[in-house]
Amino acid sequence: MTVHPGPAAMKAGFANPAAAESKLQIRQVWAHNLEAEFAWIQHAQEHYPYVSMDTEFPGVIHAPSKHHADLTPPERYEGLKANVDALHLIQVGLAFAATADSPPAVAFEINLREFDPRVHRHNRDSVAFLAASGIDFARNRADGVDARELASLLMGSGLVCPGDGDESDVTWVTFHPAYDFGYLVRLLTGRDLPDTLPEFLRLVRVFFGGEVYDVKHMVSRCRCLLPGSLDGLADALGVKRVAGRSHQAGSDSAVTWDAFRRIRDEYFAKEGVRGFAGVLHGLEFDLDLYLAAEGDEKSEGGVITAAPATANGSSNSGKVAGNDNSRKVAPLPPRRTRP
Repeated sequence: MTVHPGPAAMKAGFANPAAAESKLQIRQVWAHNLEAEFAWIQHAQEHYPYVSMDTEFPGVIHAPSKHHADLTPPERYEGLKANVDALHLIQVGLAFAATADSPPAVAFEINLREFDPRVHRHNRDSVAFLAASGIDFARNRADGVDARELASLLMGSGLVCPGDGDESDVTWVTFHPAYDFGYLVRLLTGRDLPDTLPEFLRLVRVFFGGEVYDVKHMVSRCRCLLPGSLDGLADALGVKRVAGRSHQAGSDSAVTWDAFRRIRDEYFAKEGVRGFAGVLHGLEFDLDLYLAAEGDEKSEGGVITAAPATANGSSNSGKVAGNDNSRKVAPLPPRRTRP
C-alpha cells in the first residue's frame, strides 16, 4: 500500500525558501514511488508556483541539410519533429520555487523506462555522454516510470492544462526548451507532434500557459557576451550547482531557475522580462498574430496557406487526440506575465 505524506510532512519536507540554496533536495521518482512523489509534486505546485523544467533524451539522429543558423523556425521545427517522433524521453526534471526571487525549494527527477539503448535508435555519442554523467539506463528500464502513467498524473496534477478559461497559476522557466517541450507535448497527447510550427506552439500554450520563459532566448537578446550552454552560462553568472550532477534533469532544472533569476536581475532589471514570455529560442514565431489572422480568415470563410514568421511564440485549443482516445484539453488560455 502506498502511504501518501500528509500536509504537515510535506511542509516540513521542503526547504525553507530563504535557506533552500544550501538544502536543495532532488527527489528521485521511480515506478515504485510514483504516486507518493506526485502527491509531493501536487503540493509543490500549489505552494511553489515557479517551476523550472529540463529533460534528457538520446540526442539527435536526423540532422538538417543546411547549417542551423540558416534554417527558418519552421525548418527547425521540422527537424525537431522528426527527432522527437523517432526517439524516447529519458528523464524529466522539475524544480519548484516559492517566489520569483527565491531559490528552488525542491526538485524532482522523474526517470522513465521506455528507452532501451540496446534496441532503440539514438545518438551514440549523446547516450555515452549521459551514461558518463550518471544516468543508469539499465535501472531506468527495470525501475523507471511508464510514460503513459506519467502523462495521466501530469494531466491531473494542476501543473499542465489550465481549466476552461482559467489563466495558468504556474510560471515556467526553461533553457533552450524546444526539444523539452516537444517531448512533453508528445507525452501528454500520446501521439506524434503536429505537422506545423503554429500547431505545436498552440499546444505548448494549452498545456503550459502563456507564462513560459526561455533563458537561452533571453541570453540572445541581452547584448552581452555570455556562453551558450547552461553550464557555461551558470559559470559566467556565478550560479552554483548546489545539488546533483550536470546533464541530469533534476539538477539542471534547478540551475536553470537560478540562472534565470541572475540574468533577469543583472541584465533586465530596468525593462523587465515580460517581452520574452512565450518565445522559444530557435522557434521564434508570433503565435498571437497568427491566431488573429486565423480568426479573420475563418470569419471570412478563407483558408490560411502560410504562417507569418516574426518574433513570438506559444500553443492550442479544443481536443487533442491520444493513441486510442482523444484527451480533452482546455481552450487556449490568455497570455499574461508575472515575473
